[in-house]
Amino acid sequence: MAKQPIKKKDVQMLSTPESKMASIAKFKETNKLGNVKDKDLEWIVLPPAFYDAVRTPGIPKGFFSMARGLSNTGKSTIKLCLIAECQRMGILPVIYETEGNFPWDHARMCGVQFEDVTEDFVNEETGEVEKKIVDHTGFFLYYDQQILFEQYGKMDYKEGKELSKPNRKIAVLEDIAYSINDLLDKQGTDVENGEIDCEMCFIWDSVGSLPSYKSVLSKTGNNMFDAAATKQSFNTIVSNRIPLSRKETSPYSNTFFVVNKVWIDSMQMGQPKMKNSGGEGLWYAVRFCIEMGGTVTDGVAPLKATSNGKDYFFGMQTKIKVKKNHVNDITYEGKICSVPHGLWNPDKLDSYKKLHSKFLLTKLATMFNDSSIDVDGEIEIQKVGNEDDVD
Repeated sequence: MAKQPIKKKDVQMLSTPESKMASIAKFKETNKLGNVKDKDLEWIVLPPAFYDAVRTPGIPKGFFSMARGLSNTGKSTIKLCLIAECQRMGILPVIYETEGNFPWDHARMCGVQFEDVTEDFVNEETGEVEKKIVDHTGFFLYYDQQILFEQYGKMDYKEGKELSKPNRKIAVLEDIAYSINDLLDKQGTDVENGEIDCEMCFIWDSVGSLPSYKSVLSKTGNNMFDAAATKQSFNTIVSNRIPLSRKETSPYSNTFFVVNKVWIDSMQMGQPKMKNSGGEGLWYAVRFCIEMGGTVTDGVAPLKATSNGKDYFFGMQTKIKVKKNHVNDITYEGKICSVPHGLWNPDKLDSYKKLHSKFLLTKLATMFNDSSIDVDGEIEIQKVGNEDDVD
């Protein structure tokens, strides 16, 4: 039987009558349901080598993003470049360094702006007064495990209250979530009784490095406790507070970026699979994920500088890909170099040598205590690794 055409009266029945549209519009206005417009997409732009490798400008502003991969694959260099760009854009970087090894010298070479705070002390061997760096100051907030414990060590996350004295001796992952919520509560202008009148980018290196409150109290170091606590503690932040800052009605767009430790699950059928330390709870919430290196191996090729027959390994080339992108749907993979001065295109290492050969030669001369190395002379740079890593 041939399909019958829709009659005119049927078309009118399928259309929404103006009276119904008017009633719904009135309901939306009365119940304040009109705030659905997000701000235009903006990026915290990373060095050009990042775009060359993955075809995206950097880290999306106002989203929850992640970099993950095996150890020594360049994740922390991305973090440092992100901090530097936040400062340039007037976005306050809030740094959570829970692995206890923030590389201040490397950060400065990547463009992070800060000043050293020094104090005088007496050298016991020479008796002379010398200056010693005791702190760093600048446009950032910095929390390590000691600072987190000093500020939040009295928090009882089981009962949701503050104790008169700590019942633990170390920081826990819930301290970071508490800190982020506390800082977001303090965001605002003086008129609003706010203490932080600027956008913030929360940067945590790294997920999986802190135990949960329950693990510490139980003295078991239970991974299931940690995974559950990570999901519960950060759920409101990654699903509510960060995304809502993208609304046009929000005066601030806040960003959350984490470096996630990983482990390789080789017990299942098929190819080994990369899994996030601290559980998969944050993986489902992340909107933009960068994956560094390989899965079975680290997938890196060391970069070697040579002069006078002496070698200095100064960086690495690594695989990089956008593993997950719910921001603009671009997923791409390439290769990138992590070097002392940030991120570099592997095809442009000659330009890096031209700009920074004196730095590399000085490192060589210092390492080998070799005054014969001319710091203004020639240096050779090459990649060292298997064919898949180098090409």
